[in-house]
Amino acid sequence: MYRPLMQDQGTMDHLAQLGPVLYACAAHVTEGSFEKTDIGLSQIKKLTSIVDGPLQRLSLIIADSLARRLLCPIQGFADALIHPSDYFEQSVLQTARCNLANLSPYISSGFVTINRAILESMEVEKVVRIIDLSCSTAHPWQWLKLLHDFHGRQGGPPEVRLTVVHDDNDYLANMRILLSNEADKLKIPFQFSSVIGRLETLDLSNLRNTLDIKYGEAIAISCSLQMHRLLVVDDKVSCSGIGQLQKMANIAQLNQMASSVYSPASTLNYPQTPSPQCKMPKLLATFLSAVRALKPNIMLVMEQDANHNALLFCDRFAEALNYYAALFDSFHAVVAANPRRADERSRVERMILGEEIKNILLCEGVYRHERHERLSQWAMHMDRSGFDHVPLSFRAIWEGNQKLMSFGLNGCQSKVENDCLLLCWGSRHLYSISAWRPHKGSTSGSREHMLVQPQRQIIG
Repeated sequence: MYRPLMQDQGTMDHLAQLGPVLYACAAHVTEGSFEKTDIGLSQIKKLTSIVDGPLQRLSLIIADSLARRLLCPIQGFADALIHPSDYFEQSVLQTARCNLANLSPYISSGFVTINRAILESMEVEKVVRIIDLSCSTAHPWQWLKLLHDFHGRQGGPPEVRLTVVHDDNDYLANMRILLSNEADKLKIPFQFSSVIGRLETLDLSNLRNTLDIKYGEAIAISCSLQMHRLLVVDDKVSCSGIGQLQKMANIAQLNQMASSVYSPASTLNYPQTPSPQCKMPKLLATFLSAVRALKPNIMLVMEQDANHNALLFCDRFAEALNYYAALFDSFHAVVAANPRRADERSRVERMILGEEIKNILLCEGVYRHERHERLSQWAMHMDRSGFDHVPLSFRAIWEGNQKLMSFGLNGCQSKVENDCLLLCWGSRHLYSISAWRPHKGSTSGSREHMLVQPQRQIIG
């Protein structure tokens, strides 16, 4: 069981109080009690002022989210609030996105695993079309490395055609120049095309034309930390009776957590509950149907391995608190090993992770798009959409793990589960990487296979 590093027993005692206070404050917000919430927020402020640590910084973001959640039902207050993300300039936000990819041991490790799976699926292909649907997570480093890997391929490199979906035109222009220059140096035939937008705004009516895919190309699709945005549904409760029952359940469960031993400072094992969704959201179903029609050789999916898509606020709150406690601590460890990167971490925590947390805790219905789900849930979505699971090879898993270990952090671990890769901090699963291809009549990739096969290997 992973425990965050503490300076002394006094600090440990103070941090142990944070979890119950946060749960109690969330219960007061759900009750709509301004007086009790004010007391709770004051306690959080006091406990987080002792020392600058990852849990303290996370708690301040959560406190801000709770305060806003309390005010949002009041029309005048809600209209007066300016969302912090509205202050972010595009250039500053893009810098924070790059900082996330550069700082995170997990994203670069995921890229390495994805690249190896693409190489293996394109072993004999002469013309390769790579579709990067990672949008804001897209990073040129992933494709620079793949170009070098293709350069060393036995029999010579293929012609590589890369299409990237992203919402920043300047970023795409710089990416085009960087990759084209590298391909010229390696003497690899290379074409770069781009689509301005986000995954959830793509024109899916003719995805082949949208992504500029030619017939006869071997297709590999990489989608990192974006597919959860297609899970958006209008799940905001409209029936007052059901809404009142859910409110009472939220209050009761949060109060129980506040009085129990659960605390992100001492344990990261809050009981995991499955996503309540039985019917696949229409946008995700439409997207996967359009992707299946392309008949890609392989589709790689990297997602946050967490249940932030629960309908009850108390479940999302507990899951987010424990998930991001581990994630913040991993970044804290990265900066402890390289203190000069503290400013980069600060931007990532405030502008990327902080905004994710606020969306999970503050928003409801169609406004909540950070709907992360676990690997088993993604397996069901892919199976229902006509995709077979492709086991990651030993080499893909090994290379991803080697990249993870290269950061030199004791807390970084990887697990192999159902021939997919889970990237962890201590015992906490943070990201999953899985591979898929359209169904061709085989049952090896069925949902039953993914859910029943036991955990095969642990790498630490």
